[in-house]
Amino acid sequence: MLKISQIRCTAGETLSREHIAARLHCRPDDILSFEIERESLDARRAELYFSYTVLAEVRNEEKYLRRKDVSEGRKHVYHALKAERTPAQRPVVAGFGPSGMFAGLILAESGLKPLIIERGKPVEERSRDIEQYFRDGVPDPDSNVQYGEGGAGTFSDGKLTTRIKDERIHKVLGELIEAGADPAIAYQARPHLGTDRLQVIVRKIREKIISLGGEVRFETRMDDIEVQNGKLQAVITNRGRIPADACILCLGHSASETYEMLQEKGIRIIPKDFAAGVRVEHPQELIDRCQYGDYAGHPALSAASYSLAFRSSCGRGVYSFCMCPGGIVIPAATAAESLAVNGMSYSQRDGRNANSAILVQIPKEDFFRGNAMDGFAFQKELEKRAWQTGAMAPSQNIQDYLKHQKTKQFAAESTYPLGTVSFDMHSLFSEEAGNAMAEGFENFDRKIPGFISAGIMVGMESRSSSPIRVIRTDTGESESLNGLFPCGEGAGYAGGIVSSAVDGIRQAENLIRLINGSVR
Repeated sequence: MLKISQIRCTAGETLSREHIAARLHCRPDDILSFEIERESLDARRAELYFSYTVLAEVRNEEKYLRRKDVSEGRKHVYHALKAERTPAQRPVVAGFGPSGMFAGLILAESGLKPLIIERGKPVEERSRDIEQYFRDGVPDPDSNVQYGEGGAGTFSDGKLTTRIKDERIHKVLGELIEAGADPAIAYQARPHLGTDRLQVIVRKIREKIISLGGEVRFETRMDDIEVQNGKLQAVITNRGRIPADACILCLGHSASETYEMLQEKGIRIIPKDFAAGVRVEHPQELIDRCQYGDYAGHPALSAASYSLAFRSSCGRGVYSFCMCPGGIVIPAATAAESLAVNGMSYSQRDGRNANSAILVQIPKEDFFRGNAMDGFAFQKELEKRAWQTGAMAPSQNIQDYLKHQKTKQFAAESTYPLGTVSFDMHSLFSEEAGNAMAEGFENFDRKIPGFISAGIMVGMESRSSSPIRVIRTDTGESESLNGLFPCGEGAGYAGGIVSSAVDGIRQAENLIRLINGSVR
């Protein structure tokens, strides 16, 4: 098998054997089979091209190996672990976001029959609760944008980009495709799913886990644990006691009260830096023009995105996160009288506005006063400060923010469903964080002209990452408790759908090895 790069295809064409044969200078029938490994856009030429890397089976492959951009290739195959024995107690997975979903799937595929508990509701019921929240601004504390089947990622852009390099990524993408995702996510440079597709996908993965012998119990919240002689004995829920000597902890980054309980039980948790900021909205047309130039509006192109980063004069990083082309800004709080926002988009990304979080690094020195939970308290204080305006979100033109003046007429119409109100966004942040964000905006405007003049800020974006880390050993278990496997974004080991799912797979593998007797 050959790996062949730099195969160009004019926008609107479908990659074929003919394109690959032209790259190798061979006959099309010498290309026995191929699959796309990577696709990227090349808009630097007089004509718009997509560039491809493919894995291809070719006659007489040896004769091509010395050519530029040709090398030996191999398909990525996930090697599953099998449970060699059946433990007396079923393994428990707490939380059914990306990490919990994939931990449960791997355990089920290994021959174990995991019991998965989730404080929220199935995605069908959760969707109705969220729609109600978008109308009246009152979150259900257990069924909202953060809690419920699929986790926070289900009601987001469904972005699948990640910085990690891990063979398990191919397992994640393969399962998503099997559950109904576009097969193109396996090779696109910036793949995404969209909330509409995600709601179908997570349900199908749940059904697969159940078909393999797993069980999912919704509206079942982890309230306590029983510990004896440094070993897990049981998980206590609002619906009763579950005997368990192994639990993969996939709580997500908003379950602060559960982490507080674990800390009280002696589980070692440390504070870590996180980030906070705002959502910014711009007309999607502006982003398309800046990114695609004369090709903006080309039928082969999707809504443009961006990725921005800057180091401020005080040393704080300022960066874009979870950019949603053609998306909407949504309420994302979990409690009354607090306000948090997030971004969401549908698979078509055809909304009028682009939105993205613009975040400033919040080092632990800003909030740590001796308790690892201080970061959660800091987040809650930010969200209460933003609630001063009620369910309507505080908002300000970026241009007015830089001038320290109140916005009288907004530069763009926000997509936030509960409405916005003019507000001095400087009052939401410390002076240093606010100045860092201002410097970031000025830098971003040089990269995307109009970023300042056409942009509005909508806040508060406070749930982008976890302010804690639950310490675990090299074998995946909690440093403090045998049988507890901290996992995913909430425990401080991931930052997005794919990396969370990969960490869920990794922790399931660690548990299977433990059951098989190859560790401890």
